[in-house]
Amino acid sequence: MKMKRSVLGLILTLLLVVGVSALAYGAQGAENIDVALPEFKVTINGEEIDNSYSQYPLIVYKDITYFPMTYNDCRFLGLETSWRGNAAGLSIETTAVTAAYNPYRTSAKNSRQQVASIPVFPVMVNGKAIENSKQEYPLLVFRNITYFPLTWNYGVDEFGWDYSFDSNNGLVINSDNKKLEQKQLPGNRAKQADGSFKNNVAVTNAYVYYEDAKGQIIQALLSDTSNTKAVYQLPVWTYGWQDVDGKTLVYANLYAEDGQAFLTYHQGGATMGTDYLLRLNDDGTTTLLNDTRYNIKSFGDISIKYWAGPAPGPGNLFIQGKDGEWLPLGNPDLLYGWAWRVREDQSRGGGSSQDVYLVGDDLYILGFDIMAEAENTSTTGIYTTGIYKVNIHTNETLRISEREVTAFIIEGNYIYYASKGSIYRYSLGDGTEELLKELVKVPNKIGKFSVLNGNVYWQDGLDQNLYNLKGENLNAGAELDGIKLCGDNKEYLVCTFTETAQSKYRIMVFDHNGKVVFKTSDKAYSNNIYISGNKIYFYNISSGTVCIGELR
Repeated sequence: MKMKRSVLGLILTLLLVVGVSALAYGAQGAENIDVALPEFKVTINGEEIDNSYSQYPLIVYKDITYFPMTYNDCRFLGLETSWRGNAAGLSIETTAVTAAYNPYRTSAKNSRQQVASIPVFPVMVNGKAIENSKQEYPLLVFRNITYFPLTWNYGVDEFGWDYSFDSNNGLVINSDNKKLEQKQLPGNRAKQADGSFKNNVAVTNAYVYYEDAKGQIIQALLSDTSNTKAVYQLPVWTYGWQDVDGKTLVYANLYAEDGQAFLTYHQGGATMGTDYLLRLNDDGTTTLLNDTRYNIKSFGDISIKYWAGPAPGPGNLFIQGKDGEWLPLGNPDLLYGWAWRVREDQSRGGGSSQDVYLVGDDLYILGFDIMAEAENTSTTGIYTTGIYKVNIHTNETLRISEREVTAFIIEGNYIYYASKGSIYRYSLGDGTEELLKELVKVPNKIGKFSVLNGNVYWQDGLDQNLYNLKGENLNAGAELDGIKLCGDNKEYLVCTFTETAQSKYRIMVFDHNGKVVFKTSDKAYSNNIYISGNKIYFYNISSGTVCIGELR
């Protein structure tokens, strides 16, 4: 039964806790007060709280329930907090952020009686100042965590929470932000040197794949992660050092896309070794897709490949003939599929690129005239990587822009690319090129970038932050880690950010209109994230669980 407003005011007030230290929040000099642990059950967003073994349990003061919201719990309930120093104090905002339940458990059992204190510092709730000295139920500090009193005005009007209390269910609190369904993985997972679990997990809408302690790739049902079977045994690394068991397994990477899970690993030395790519099939079998140092791209029944291993050279592009034989493709003087540079000190180098598209009979791929550079036959004396159009039937090869381009994206009838500090768009229809916007000044350059429905997202080369074409910082202070298109029709853009104090969100998902449809403070790698329909599936590094959430 829902509590009426008048009853709620007499029985309980929740206390919001922000995960920062009492010293930082100016609790010094405040009086100590006696508090106690509650004797009733508390359930938050479906999770029952264990006060006996919680580092930050609920407490009771003046017969009022105070609830500990640490950094994790605050975001679990859709709130964000920031500490702005002793003078400006604490700010609390309702933002509908999402986070998994990640409790602070301890092995020591809590005593029934405890001691808290009353802090002194300014507090803002959704931009409104709170005078703690005039509150009937003031903020408290307990175990270096700041607690905030929640009246009906705060809980319902400001934070949008819904809660009830009765003798059978105790206190039940539900927030209106998006909830994450969490799946625990078995405890036989492979571990890192520090004893923590490896984050090598791939998730689809049906299965979870992870590496176990024996070096096996395990397939588990998403609906029941205890239902597992081994689908692949990682081989011993033939070039590696020996561990205590006399062997070292290859380093594996799992990821999911287009409804399938994939496994990659490198075998042998850096120069002479081989890259392996396998598809992990739903029936528990595996399909070897590549065991070469070539990148292989398939477009329906047309397949092309280009050398991506060490010591790349000209004429490295091939197309597969009807009999399976690989035939040379394009201008043999060019190095294809590499973001190659001749630096100011005349050193040379670069990395292979995945930016390859087939439009009709024309293949669009990065190219560098490595033979002209070697023989110094360029008429301009300038050697740069650019986008080339290669006809797969005639071998006609044409550079579409003289600008230096090391990454590009084709969407619809346009090629989008960054050159130094600007974003350009090239029409596949009439061959015209237009400057969309000059975003940064040289020598600063644009890092990663992507395009969704004509909306351009880019990474500044200096602050590493994510921006849109308008120049708006989309996650201020956060360094972009990964960016990729996801969804059944690539209709979502997933961005991940490094785990730093400045990262307000560590995962953001944008729809085709540029709207944020999912955001969380929890951490995941971009290759651990999968979207199908309106649901997001990912391995949550922060909580160590597989999470499922809804978009929009």
